[in-house]
Amino acid sequence: MKTVIVGRAGRMGKEIETVASEFGLSIVGGVGRETGLAKCLAETPGVEVVIDFSLPVATDDVLKACVQAGVPLVSGVTGVSESDRTLMKKASEKVPILYSANMSLGVQILAKALESLKGVEGFDLSMEEFHHRHKRDRPSGTALLLDDELQKRTGRRAAEIVSLRGGGIVGEHRIYAMSESEVLTFSHQALNRAVFARGACRAARWIVGRPPGLYSLADLLEKA
Repeated sequence: MKTVIVGRAGRMGKEIETVASEFGLSIVGGVGRETGLAKCLAETPGVEVVIDFSLPVATDDVLKACVQAGVPLVSGVTGVSESDRTLMKKASEKVPILYSANMSLGVQILAKALESLKGVEGFDLSMEEFHHRHKRDRPSGTALLLDDELQKRTGRRAAEIVSLRGGGIVGEHRIYAMSESEVLTFSHQALNRAVFARGACRAARWIVGRPPGLYSLADLLEKA
C-alpha cells in the first residue's frame, strides 16, 4: 500500500518508516512540516494513503492536498485547534479521514475503562500527564482526549490537568478518582514511540476503501 508521510524526518515519521512493512505499507514519499504535499502527491503516482505527524500549522495544506488528490488521510497531529477540527470535518465530506491525538490502542482501552466512573458520587477527578522535554503542547492532546472521554462517559471533567515535562518520557497519563477514604488510579504508559507508529499504520490499512467521513481510532476498534 503506497504511503506518503508528512513529517517524515521527525521522530514519529522515522518510527513509522521502521514499522510500516509489518502492515504492508510501502513508504513512497515524504514531506516536511512545510508540507509541499500537493506537489508530492502529483509527482508520485498511485499513492493510497497519507499519514500526518507534523504540526498544526500544516493541517490546512495537508487537508487541501488530500482532497485535491482524493487520497485518505490518517492524522496524529496534536495541539490542533477547533478551527483545524472544523477544516477536518469539511474535508472529510470528500475523503475519509481518521484523526486521533493518540494512536495507541491502549489509550482507547483506558478511555473505555473510564465508563466505570459513571454515576459514582463522592470522588474528585484529576489528571496528571508526563512527556519529554521537547513536547510543545500543554496539556497534551492525549490529556485533552481523555478529558473529553471523561465528559462523554461520566458527564464530568477533570478538576485540573497537571502537565509535567522532562527527560525523554514518551508519554504517561494518570486519572485519579479520589474520595475521603480511597483513591482509584487509571493509568497508561507508552514505553516507546513504536506503539504510536503501529497504531497509525494499522489505521492507514483500515481507512483505505472507507467512504468519506471523519473517523477515530475507536471506530477502528469497533468496526474492524
